[in-house]
Amino acid sequence: MNNQSKLEIESAVYDEFLGLWSQGKFEKQRLGQAFYNHFRLHQLTNQAYLQGLYEADGEKALLAITRLFQIK
Repeated sequence: MNNQSKLEIESAVYDEFLGLWSQGKFEKQRLGQAFYNHFRLHQLTNQAYLQGLYEADGEKALLAITRLFQIK
């Protein structure tokens, strides 16, 4: 994974997701799971790149997101 570049997400779109998360719009989902579903990451071919994101919650999910994605 170190030789792959990060995927990019616009900061406005990411902030919108975080706003929805803080409003409780992803009831009964972990943060990583909500992020994965919200951004439809199932459509990406290389699912190995995203390993661990879906299962992550809280701080672990935020760390995984910053490790995998560049917020621009």
